Amino acid sequence: MDGAREMFSRIRLLRLSAEAKERAMKDTAWADGLRGIAAALVVSSHLVLCYARGLVPPCCAKDSTTPALFQRPILRLVISGHSWVAIFFILMGFVNSLKPLQLARSGQIDKALSKLSSSSFSRVFRLVLPASAATLISWIICNLGLYEISGSSDAFWLSTTTPRPSDSWQQAFKDLIAGLRGTWVYYGGNPYDQPQWALVYLLQGSVMIISALSLVISMTPFWRTVTLVILSFWSLNWSRIIGDPFTGLCCFAGIILGEMNLSNMPTAASAISPFVSPPLIISALVMMSFPGSFYESAAWSTWLHDVAIRHVPADITNTVDRMYGSLGGILLIVGIIISPHARWLLSRRPLQLLGKISFAIYLLHGMLMRTVFAWVLHLGHPKQQLAQYTEDGAEYYVERYLVPGFFQCALATVVLMVCVAGASHVWNLKLEPVFAKITSKLEGLVAGKFYIEVKSEEKTVLPLRKD
Repeated sequence: MDGAREMFSRIRLLRLSAEAKERAMKDTAWADGLRGIAAALVVSSHLVLCYARGLVPPCCAKDSTTPALFQRPILRLVISGHSWVAIFFILMGFVNSLKPLQLARSGQIDKALSKLSSSSFSRVFRLVLPASAATLISWIICNLGLYEISGSSDAFWLSTTTPRPSDSWQQAFKDLIAGLRGTWVYYGGNPYDQPQWALVYLLQGSVMIISALSLVISMTPFWRTVTLVILSFWSLNWSRIIGDPFTGLCCFAGIILGEMNLSNMPTAASAISPFVSPPLIISALVMMSFPGSFYESAAWSTWLHDVAIRHVPADITNTVDRMYGSLGGILLIVGIIISPHARWLLSRRPLQLLGKISFAIYLLHGMLMRTVFAWVLHLGHPKQQLAQYTEDGAEYYVERYLVPGFFQCALATVVLMVCVAGASHVWNLKLEPVFAKITSKLEGLVAGKFYIEVKSEEKTVLPLRKD
């Protein structure tokens, strides 16, 4: 009886008052919480690739027919970095569309267009400036030789993403320019910060979102939604050229979800959300769990793959993992939008704080993994000779730091978490205001104005030219 009472008391704690539910259904702070979780799990996917690569297939360890705990659906989301990147795109469309859609719904079309015009410029520089600063810092660290241990590690993610110092400082400056450029061209790549591969798609997604909103902002909500659905399906065709056919789908779906959030539908559906939202969210998380490789090693992922092959165009069947990550992410956010409980949980202060520094986490975790994490991971361990093989089977040996045991991996992970959180907080506190100020100045410049700050801290706006 005591156990039953305890269980029911815990269930009662999960109940929300009518006022709390109403407040949760109006608040969008849950988006920050979800973004924070996504950033943390992108980092976890890279950690798994360092010391737990056996979790990459959905099943099974050598000489075993049973999957490990974190190889199972939902729990294996710690390795599904591609699905959490899709969440960034969906939330980008959702968050960036809310204010223009609110203005449009209140009949303030001119204000909505003005908002889109200003955000189109600022979005570019709020991506480019922080990414360039992170690349510059990583370039300095690399050429000071501080990536040496990481580059000599046998941990897969470290060894494959660690750049080598340039032969000379003259060459180093050329390599820096190439790295800065490589972030913003398709298939370019940034050797100093591998996770920046996604930023060119985020930039493209920003342009898609602003262009789509400019097109549909004067329409009624119904026709906006219809047009965005058409754009979503159309994007599957032309987006495949850039190697990721689901960028457009995620971004346009984010706008549709923004429209949905501003309608009466979430409030109307909240009454049945305890029955609808949990299965929807669970189904979404299973889809997001679809592995990027070795899908054939488990029955559930093989079935999902076969379903995809039967129902999607042949030219995107090589991106089934991204398809399921994108569709799962969309369903996940639908399940959250209609559920006051899910909104409330994701709006808790720790998750909000995590969400506020999510972009900094994404930018900084790579260089911290190649320095602090690698140093702690291999502390006290000498290099060892490891056999390697060429394509024709010839054997040769290299010196590597072997991945240590559980305790040292856990210690290195904890140290990394503390360092990433601290560095990201400082980044947001000190550098983000600088990036915002530079962006504001550049906006004034391209608009034909510039700002002079006088001692009274008032701003005088002067035209650059009279015409």
